[in-house]
Amino acid sequence: MKRKISGLVMATAVLSGSVFTPLAVNHVSASSIQQQQNTQKETIVVNGQEKVISFTQLNKKKLYSVDQLSQIMVATVKYNSKTKTYEVSKNSGKKVNKMDYKVDSANVVVNGKNFKLSTPTKLVGKTLFVEADSFIKTLGGDVLIDKCLLVSVSGTFNLTEKSLKVDGNDKKVKALNVNGKQLYSVQDIAKLFSASTTVNNNEVLVTKKGKTIKLKLSNKAMVVNNKSVNLKENPILVKNVVYAELTDLIKAFEGDILPLPNGFFVSTAGLVSGDTFNPQWIDNDSVLVTNETETESRSLLFNTSSKKELFTVNATELVVSPNGKQAIYSDEYGYVYLVDLVNKKVNGLNVKDDSVKLEFVWSNDSQKIYFLQGDKSEVISFINVTDGSITKIFEDKLTYKTDLRLSMDGKKILYVVGKEGSTSLTEGENPEVDKIDLTGTEQQVYAINLDDVERKAVPVTTSNDNKVFPNFLANGSIVYVSADAESDKLPDVKIINPENAVSTLISSKDIKDLFVTTKGELMILVKESNGYSVIYEWDIVTKKLKNIAQTKLELTSFSVSNDGKSIVATTPGTIGEKLVKFKNGLMETLTK
Repeated sequence: MKRKISGLVMATAVLSGSVFTPLAVNHVSASSIQQQQNTQKETIVVNGQEKVISFTQLNKKKLYSVDQLSQIMVATVKYNSKTKTYEVSKNSGKKVNKMDYKVDSANVVVNGKNFKLSTPTKLVGKTLFVEADSFIKTLGGDVLIDKCLLVSVSGTFNLTEKSLKVDGNDKKVKALNVNGKQLYSVQDIAKLFSASTTVNNNEVLVTKKGKTIKLKLSNKAMVVNNKSVNLKENPILVKNVVYAELTDLIKAFEGDILPLPNGFFVSTAGLVSGDTFNPQWIDNDSVLVTNETETESRSLLFNTSSKKELFTVNATELVVSPNGKQAIYSDEYGYVYLVDLVNKKVNGLNVKDDSVKLEFVWSNDSQKIYFLQGDKSEVISFINVTDGSITKIFEDKLTYKTDLRLSMDGKKILYVVGKEGSTSLTEGENPEVDKIDLTGTEQQVYAINLDDVERKAVPVTTSNDNKVFPNFLANGSIVYVSADAESDKLPDVKIINPENAVSTLISSKDIKDLFVTTKGELMILVKESNGYSVIYEWDIVTKKLKNIAQTKLELTSFSVSNDGKSIVATTPGTIGEKLVKFKNGLMETLTK
């Protein structure tokens, strides 16, 4: 069935934002040529859409209808009987391009200047025929001669190669720039996904195991496994290569695409999704993260360059060893397991002791791991990596200890705990709670010297503020974030020197996280008043904060690699937290 579209509708369509806009007055196949007097008709491709246009030949050169070319280029054409010229004009903003043609003339006047045509014009009936190349280029378009005439209404054609970062590796892909938009080779993109491509006339078939993708040239619809999907742009064939919009292709393969400063990152398997948090560096390129979805909770060994998961452990709250070779966790039965991160295996370390074990902390030599033990976390013990034996090192009556940390020299541990309140009861045979005195129950930081024969827990703080993110610095000092939940005052970073004197190190910052590097350096994550999230390093020489990274993203936590050169962070995503990496001054998305 034939469809007719008015010139006004066509002009409006051409000026729309799409690279490939329907322009066809009548749809015929490329091989369809009709003889009519001294003219013929052929199918050309305008902005990716087929259009039938009349042409004639002179000296074996094709000349095209000036009326139809003007319609394609959204120009006007009129005949001036006084000067016997065909006047073509097109407005481009404030500029007006004009061309004056005469019958059987090899000259054309462009904006008042004479130019030579390679082939003279020709009049057939009442229609003037002119060469397409100079006509279209003068009006700001471009022409590419292939199996048929390819026309860009605005801007030039540019066949080139583009570099894509595919799963962390650089790949060259053929690309076509048309109408200011970039299209990519369907054949090349298919190869990235180990798929094959067949082009038969106007149909393009892409296949791989479990996936069938069908495209049609000059058609904004794609069929993926029998489901129709709308395309942003029409596919176009140039020199036996089919070009299409990159995002459309990647989504068809169920991959993910991310913008980079100099191109795009393509994840062929798709980015890890879900709530992803608690990143711990394994080496300078891989991290261990916790990942939770609606159906499962697990830990992933994740490569930050390829953005791929390398290994999955069906457990959470894993803690990585300082050498990055192992991780430890306890299951719901209290049994302890070691994860071999090198060989990607999980082995039982102690599957006999079923007591509750929390907050594992590795020794610097990766030979033993300290932890809080018991239903109320009242005991501090360590487990030997070699034989799985458990040794208790401290126990007192203070329950629900948290934030267990080990000094860098391995000689001290710290934790945070509060005393229980005192309860007074009423008198009588059936006493009831009269009142609870919470005086002195604020949580405090305690330290234990592991070298002492009789180990004692010494409180190194006495204040009633909240104490979060406690840790040891390289010189043995203790730092923590001090916050008052009942005040509008911004948090401070407090420092406790080896003599247990407490002072303010950093004041009045909206601190979201505190991190001590493997070298014992202090870093903090701050939400600044301008909305930026900034990661600072404390310079012990200048006693000032040094801006390491900043972003408009809302960061919630961060982790620094062992060599101090890489930073990953978490930020709110569509399903909980997602992982980002600071790279080239920007936060690059790792998960979704």
